Amino acid sequence: MKYRTKLYISLVAVAFASIVLGLVIFSTESEKLVMMVLRSRSESIAATASVLINPELMGKIKKGTSTTSPEYLKARSELRRVQEVNRRPDIFLADVYTLYLNPDNPQELLYGVDADQSPFTPGTLYADTDKAFILANLGNSVVDPRFITDQWGVWLSAYSPIRNSSGDYVATLAVDINAADIHTRLDELIKFGLYGLAASLILALLIAFFLSKRVTLSLDHLCGTVKEIGAGNLEAHADLVTEDEFGVLSDAINDMTKGLQERARLKTSFARYVSHHVMEKILDSETPLKLEGERRKVTILFSDIRRFTQLSETLPPESIVHLLNEYFEEMIEVIFSHMGTLDKFIGDGIMAEFGAPLDDGKQEEHAVRAAIAMQKELAKLREKWVSENKPPFEMGIGIHTGEAVLGNIGSERRIEYTAIGDAVNVAARLEQATK
Repeated sequence: MKYRTKLYISLVAVAFASIVLGLVIFSTESEKLVMMVLRSRSESIAATASVLINPELMGKIKKGTSTTSPEYLKARSELRRVQEVNRRPDIFLADVYTLYLNPDNPQELLYGVDADQSPFTPGTLYADTDKAFILANLGNSVVDPRFITDQWGVWLSAYSPIRNSSGDYVATLAVDINAADIHTRLDELIKFGLYGLAASLILALLIAFFLSKRVTLSLDHLCGTVKEIGAGNLEAHADLVTEDEFGVLSDAINDMTKGLQERARLKTSFARYVSHHVMEKILDSETPLKLEGERRKVTILFSDIRRFTQLSETLPPESIVHLLNEYFEEMIEVIFSHMGTLDKFIGDGIMAEFGAPLDDGKQEEHAVRAAIAMQKELAKLREKWVSENKPPFEMGIGIHTGEAVLGNIGSERRIEYTAIGDAVNVAARLEQATK
């Protein structure tokens, strides 16, 4: 089988699988969204109506109450008002009724008032399949996760407790939403999706045919160039000039070659997280940095959170991690914006250098300005945390300028670019002195 035929079959298969997968995801997510909205609206209607209904009136409807009594008719009028107010084009409120606990058996529910003409008189035993669900959630506003199907149709039911002025349970307000229309709309949506699948597949067949033909004309040249680059020849160049994706790919391969050349130089220069400004200088530098070790003048900055141990004992781990990440995010941005280099995190502390790996004639000023800016950013964070009811904290900073030894220090398993020496120790002690 020719490569062109293989490519054609592969493209058609991928297109078909992608379209089917997209259709499945679309239909599934659409159904989830529709049902989520429907359940949310149902629960909202039940919860709102249960608060507005007169609990004393509903409490009077018990077993033996006549459906023609003034109390029953008044209670039905309230339920009918709820029913009419909440009937809209996007949601059909089919029925509103109340249930209450059997005083002789709390594991049974009895019918109360029904907004429509119901075959069940007050006190009739409620025997639907969702009885256990209602009893388990008697004190909460909930929506039955299942659809209830009976001789009257398919329903989605929501329930909310009716409480008196003392907060005591009186009855349960039940709201039935007609779900048949929703299923019909979802079926139509799937039908249109199948039409789209067929049209997309035909289009995919045509595109795959011409695309597979076009690919074979330029693929050999691009493959040869990539092989040369893979063999280590970073001077290889793709000479394909076309006004299509293969022309873009040719340019991308050439750009990739340049990027690999820069990356190779960067690997010999520096392999540490630094600010964008410092990284640009390293990339532009023709002289490799001395990462094997050197003694130079640097300004060391240490910062540490005050009473962090006490704070960590009062908050859950998730809150501690979130708080630290938010704090570190702002502090590192400040350090980078002032020409600093992040050395490491030491628990809740930060160690940073100014004047390394690149020389900085104003390293002392940059370090001090960074410290001031860090305190200002922390003040903003404290205001934000207080508004969010999160515990604020203070920070101590120590700065010292002096000679230190800088270079890659560690083992084959773990190595990092860092500074050591008296200047580092003095800066750390100064930070400790701020407590």
